[in-house]
Formats: sequence, structure tokens, C-alpha cells
Amino acid sequence: MEEAPVKPAFEIKAENGLRCPECGSARLYKDGLRYLGNGLSVQRWLCRDCGYRFSWPRSEKKHERQNLKSQQTITFNECSSRVLALLEQRLEGAMSEVEESEKRAAGATLEPSSIDLKSELLNFAWALKKQGIAPETITNYTSKLKLLAENGANLLEPETVKAVLAKLQKSNVWKHLAVCAYTKFLKMKGLKWEPPIYKTTRRLPFIPTEQELDSLIASCGKKLAAFLQLLKETGMRCGEANRLQWQDVDLERQIITLNRPEKGGNPRLFKISAKLASMLGAMPKKTPYVFGYNTLKSKFRSLHIARKKAAEKLGNPRLLRITFHTFRHWKATMEYHKTKDLLHVAQMLGHKSIDTTTLYIQIEKALFETQNDDFHFATAKTIEEAGKLISCGFEYVCHHEGIMLFRKRK
Repeated sequence: MEEAPVKPAFEIKAENGLRCPECGSARLYKDGLRYLGNGLSVQRWLCRDCGYRFSWPRSEKKHERQNLKSQQTITFNECSSRVLALLEQRLEGAMSEVEESEKRAAGATLEPSSIDLKSELLNFAWALKKQGIAPETITNYTSKLKLLAENGANLLEPETVKAVLAKLQKSNVWKHLAVCAYTKFLKMKGLKWEPPIYKTTRRLPFIPTEQELDSLIASCGKKLAAFLQLLKETGMRCGEANRLQWQDVDLERQIITLNRPEKGGNPRLFKISAKLASMLGAMPKKTPYVFGYNTLKSKFRSLHIARKKAAEKLGNPRLLRITFHTFRHWKATMEYHKTKDLLHVAQMLGHKSIDTTTLYIQIEKALFETQNDDFHFATAKTIEEAGKLISCGFEYVCHHEGIMLFRKRK
């Protein structure tokens, strides 16, 4: 008897009604089996759109949670309020720990063995939330404290934290941030310490060629390609681009308004190309956010998969070094090379201090120091002639006896 032909994974999935829990896509691959502790196994799936990997059938609790997520459409503010309410409920059960910490700050003692790490981190996260710290920073700080504790540090004994920091194989940047997080934790507890000093030096970023960026964008799916093209043309931070709303996008005039900058940056306007406007116009408008409710974490996974495939296909391992922030560094470097105006670059990036922008002077000199210094020369007597020269890439130099002088690098 002849065997029935095997259908592609995405066709099987579509018939069964399965969808990606992360982005809702129906395009799935079978991705092996997950073996459970009871000896059974469940099918693993990989989303072709966002790269999310999940098991099916899922546990009853996860299934109920996923149904709730798919039935509700919430905004970032609503999500924040729900998380805050859940945090408050959890903190109610940890009020006794808070009272003990207050007594300790007044002179009482607390046995290290009585520390509940989960409650301490919840209290710490809540304290940072009340101070207006960004959610990304709260997550970063708490994860570092959790890692310190998992490696044997007692968060109430600074000397054990110092010992763990000295043993951990982490960069000085990571350890510096861990020291900042632990300092805030001790401040919440009413304690002090002599923090170790980890000197950090800013590394020069990797600047790919424009061709490499374009080849990576071309190898991505529709949504990720539009996201990367936006980063390339505007120099936004990835978090700023991910929070972009349709009300901030004017496709007719090809203008994007950024009113929710990160890291205390300045709001700014961007003029985009017709290509990017077309890519954004082709995207679905089912949510208030241009790139939907997908998290940055899912986009990181998608980028990781896309650049790995592109690097193997094109035989260019340099593509593996491209991250979301690489597009920002590239845009800043190219913009400074084009204008030689550091203030303009700082305004484009949203920097409040121009000292942060001076990095791109060094990068631009290193990349273009071998460029030919010979120029083409042209003159213009009327505004129309000058406009034609400018549209051809010539730059204005000066006036001489009523004639405008222009030049363009060979």
C-alpha cells in the first residue's frame, strides 16, 4: 500500500487551527519533540514569522492564560496597570518582610537564613517602580541581583556580594551595572557599603557597509524588514521604534513623529523615504501600534534567525555582528560624514549631551580617512542651475563675482 504524502508542517497546523501564541501567525514548522518527566512527549513548533518556539498541546494553565491573551487587546498603559495590580497583590503577602526590613533599618537584626529572595526582589522592584524607574531598568536590576544570589551571594551581606562579583566571568560593564543595582537595593534597606570600582571604557561599535545592511533587510520577513528599514533611516532606538503608534506616522507627507523617546532623550521628527512609507503602508493596522504587541524579545529572536540564514547564504559572517543598535550607529556615522555637523547628529539621535555624540567623529575619520580628496568643480549663475547641481550631489562652497561655486568628491 502506498503511503499518503506528508503535508508541510504549516499546512498541518493550519488544518488543526494552531497559531503562534506570540504573534498569532498560522505559519509554523514542526521543531522536534519535548520529552516530559512522565515519559510522554509533546510536539514542538517554531513560528516562521517571529521565531517563537512552543509546545502543543500545552498545559491547561498555560492554555487558559494564552486564551486570555488572545481574547484581550490591551495597550501598554493597561498592561502596566495590570502588572502593577498583580505586584500589589503579591506584595500583600510579603508585608511582614517589609516590616522586618524597616525594623532592621532602625537597628534591629535580621537573620540571613530568613531571607526570601523572591519577596526581596518584589519589594525592590516595587520601590524602583515608585521612583519612576523605567520597566526595562527594573528588569535589568532585578535579574542581576537574582544572578548574584544564585551564585552564593547573601544580599544582606555586602562582603559576600563583593566575593561573587570578583569570581563571576562577566565584563566590567556588567559588574558596574550590578554594583549600581545592589547599591540601590542597600539604600532601600537603609544600609551602606563600600562598592568595588569597575572601570568601564566605551567600546567602538561595529559599523557595517550599507550593502550589508540592505542584504540583511532583504532576507527578513515583511514586518521585521520594515522594522529594520525604520531603524536604518531614522536612527531610532529599537525600543522607541517598537512603541511607535499609527497616530505618529504620516504616510502622505512621509513624516514620523517620535513623542515617546527612551533614556530621557528629546522628541524629534523624521523624514522617511518613499520606500519605507510603502513598507509601512503595507503592514496590517489591527492594533494602535505599528509593529503590533510583539515584544522586543520576539524581534531579537527573529533577527537572530534571519541574520544567521543570511550569513550562511551570502557567505558573510560579518552579518552575525549586526544588532538593532548597529543601525543607529551606522546612521549617526553616515549623517556626520554627510553634514560634518555634530549638533545636527545629536538632535537626530535625541542626545541631551553632545559629549555622547563625539564618538562618531572618531569613527567617521577612521572609516573615511583614505577617501580620495579630489573634487569635481562646477559653477552656477541661477537658482535653477544651482538646484540641479545640488540634486546631483554637489555641495555649495562660496560666491565669487556673482557666480556660485560647487564641488563634489570624485
